[in-house]
Amino acid sequence: MVLLSAQNLTVSVESETPNAPDSIPLLQNVTIDIRKNKVTCLIGESGSGKTIFSKTIAALLPENVFIEQGDILYQGQSIDYSMLKKSRGRRIFYTPQNAAASLNPALKINRQVNESSKLDQAQLLDLLSDLDFRDPERILNSYPFQLSGGENQRCLLAMAVALQPELLILDEPTSALDHHLQEGFMGLIKKVQQRFGLTILLITHNLSLVRNAADYIYIILNGEILEDGIPGDLLTCPRHAYTREIVNVHAALTPRPPAGQDLFEKRSRHLQKLLFKEKKNGSSYYERII
Repeated sequence: MVLLSAQNLTVSVESETPNAPDSIPLLQNVTIDIRKNKVTCLIGESGSGKTIFSKTIAALLPENVFIEQGDILYQGQSIDYSMLKKSRGRRIFYTPQNAAASLNPALKINRQVNESSKLDQAQLLDLLSDLDFRDPERILNSYPFQLSGGENQRCLLAMAVALQPELLILDEPTSALDHHLQEGFMGLIKKVQQRFGLTILLITHNLSLVRNAADYIYIILNGEILEDGIPGDLLTCPRHAYTREIVNVHAALTPRPPAGQDLFEKRSRHLQKLLFKEKKNGSSYYERII
């Protein structure tokens, strides 16, 4: 089921250049379906239009940016920009890139989360545990400046999940995190998405992070959708030259195991299978190899 659908959407910015067209398109004929209870990912480089799209459906466009043509359907019903504004925060929740700037430094996390939370305290503590907080009560009683960047990012995610929005938009949620923390954070997003049945639009430029998190992927460049598909198809058999290029670049940058490690791992898995078989049959093979 499709929760929100953008159909042939063109979003433009008013031109301030003399003797130029009145407007310049930022998105051109974009069609994207955001499926209910799924993670839909929009991948693109800086300036590709991915954040403009997310701010369009969250009704957060600057005053000089407007929808020039196209339709937005919410649960099959056509809605305009003013209706999107009324849905923002209640049905559609947008989380920006910078968690530190989004949290009030003068308020403890507990107060900020509970301002909009639909979860009781026990459920909230469980949610924080799901987000790998070892001491959720300490986190709730802390100010943002007492926490690390990664902890603040997880707190912002907890606030969004606790609100239980119909559509959660995550704009570059890992951009402020160290590289070694990014994959783990994506795993947490998928974990809470599955637990609460969330519908998520994930905005990112990092192809490697969405392979296991996304249910459906759109590739955007220069304000246009180049191709879309499920991760297994799009990342293994991309049709568009641009998608093939970024998939190949990702493959080239992915660290490979040291020489001999693959053989070692295969040998290890083989021994584990033998162990299981011999122990099941009552053999002393296990004792012999240790």
